[in-house]
Amino acid sequence: MKRKERIDGQRTREAIVAAAEVEFSEKGFELASAREMCRRAGVNSALMNRYFGSKEALYRIVAKRLFGDLGAPLAHLADKVEDEASWRAAVREWVDDMLFMTIPTERPQKLCAGLFRHEVVRPTKFHEEFKQDFGKPVYEGLRDLLAMKIKDDEKLELWTSSIWAQVSVYALADAKWHKAFRPKGVANRAWAAKVAEHICECVFSSGGTM
Repeated sequence: MKRKERIDGQRTREAIVAAAEVEFSEKGFELASAREMCRRAGVNSALMNRYFGSKEALYRIVAKRLFGDLGAPLAHLADKVEDEASWRAAVREWVDDMLFMTIPTERPQKLCAGLFRHEVVRPTKFHEEFKQDFGKPVYEGLRDLLAMKIKDDEKLELWTSSIWAQVSVYALADAKWHKAFRPKGVANRAWAAKVAEHICECVFSSGGTM
């Protein structure tokens, strides 16, 4: 394959994936249209099958980019912990990143939130696969951090699931609910920072030392 053809192919492939991220995020897997993805990408509709084989294969690629790539760093934050200060920094990083991932303020986060919402409200045949591959590692990343402080298994699970629920509810909410969640005149990003600070304060004041 000539270099120009290879570059053009890479650009076409990336354009289709970018268009698919929007289409899947807005409509979910079942209602997303391959023809519309190609229209958004500005390419011939036959090229989707040429580069990806099927809508299902493209959906997996999109899920990995939106769920996996954004969430992967959160699964290993416990590896950074050496003392009290680094533990607090790791907890804050997990909470901050999760809230900014689920609150639709910027394009990757907005698309991730949309896809997450569709998978929770109308689970696809990929739901359990995505849960194991992407959701579980991020959840366990938080659990590993909290386990450094909380030794009782029941309390540990309660803390982990409660924080997970707090950040997830923002991902499941539409624009009207996001507006209702925050005081009038406060931007999403500013409110997310306040929510993150509140969660971290609760964790840090719960007792225990490294």
